[in-house]
Amino acid sequence: MAMPALKIDLENSVENRVAVLENNIAHIRSDMADMKTDIRRLNDKLDGMDSKLTGRIDSTAEQLTEKIEAVDVKLTARIDEVDKRLTGKIDGLDQKLTAKIDEADKRLTAKIDGLDQKLTAKIDAVKEGLANLALTMEKSFSEIKIARAFDRVWWLVNSAALLAVMARAFKWI
Repeated sequence: MAMPALKIDLENSVENRVAVLENNIAHIRSDMADMKTDIRRLNDKLDGMDSKLTGRIDSTAEQLTEKIEAVDVKLTARIDEVDKRLTGKIDGLDQKLTAKIDEADKRLTAKIDGLDQKLTAKIDAVKEGLANLALTMEKSFSEIKIARAFDRVWWLVNSAALLAVMARAFKWI
């Protein structure tokens, strides 16, 4: 089937088009003017809020700084007080302990000196005893040597007598 040919409409004229564009541009301009006004109001509001917040932040910072300084002064005073108290206690304790240590040192030194004297006396007594024992042993050894000499002489005499008896018995003499 065949279709009938479409009738071509002539385009709108350029003037009509320009008129429509000018009309649209006028709306856009009025909208832009409204937007500029709104933007200026928003800028003013933001500037106002910025100044208010900056003021509040600054005042809060000052208040916090004052409170921190007050706490710092208070704590510093307490720390100094505690430091003085503890330093006094430590010094007192140091003096007491030093006195006790000196007293104990004197007592122990006296005891050690007494023990040293006793032990020295005992050691000297043991030395004297050992010297006496050594002298006694030397005397005993010299007596033993003399007795041994006598024993040898006695043995020689006995051996000679026995040999003499044997020589007579065998008629060697």
